[in-house]
Amino acid sequence: MENSKPVNIYSFIPVLCLAIVLFSPLFPFIGKAYSKDATLDKKFASIGIIKLAGFLPPASHDPVDMDGIAVKLSDLKGKIVFINFWTTWCPDCVDEMPDIENLHKKLNNNDFIILGIDLKESKKKVKKFIKKHNLTFKIVLDKKGDMGRAFGIRSIPTTFILNRKGGLIGKAMGARNWDNKQSIDLFEYLLENY
Repeated sequence: MENSKPVNIYSFIPVLCLAIVLFSPLFPFIGKAYSKDATLDKKFASIGIIKLAGFLPPASHDPVDMDGIAVKLSDLKGKIVFINFWTTWCPDCVDEMPDIENLHKKLNNNDFIILGIDLKESKKKVKKFIKKHNLTFKIVLDKKGDMGRAFGIRSIPTTFILNRKGGLIGKAMGARNWDNKQSIDLFEYLLENY
C-alpha cells in the first residue's frame, strides 16, 4: 500500500462555502415550506387534532351511500376530505352533528368534502336520523365495519382529514366544535395550501 496522506477536513471549507452561495436561492423556499407546516401544526393544536403523515388504509369493502352505491375514497383525490366515523346511538356523535352540518354549509364547494361514515347500522335507522337532523353532507354506511377496522377506530366519534393527494394528515378523537373560527380557519388554510 502506498503512503497516503490523511484527509484534511479543512480543505472542504471552500467547497462548502461555494455550495452555500450556489444554493442560497433555495433557502427561502425551504424556510417557506417549514413555516407552512408550522402554521398547520398551530392550527391543528388549536382544536386538538393529531398530525398524521400517512396513506389511506386498504379496506376490504367500500362504504355505500343511501342509494347503495359504493363510495371510494380514492375517487376523492384532489379535494380536502373530512371523514367522520359515527353512529346514531353515540351521544357525542349526535352532539357534534349540527356543527359538522354548519361546517359543510359554510365551506360547501367542490374542493371540500365531508363524509360521515356510519358504523354497522341499518340504512333505515340512518335515513331516519338524517331526516330528523336535516343533514345535507354525504353520509355512507359501513355495514360490516370494514372501513372502521381499516382505520383502526377504537372510539367514536373519530374524524380524519385527508389532503388533496389522498394522504392522511390529521385525526381527532372525540367530539369537537367544528363550527367555530379555529375550525373554519383550519379548513380554509388547507383549501388554500394543501
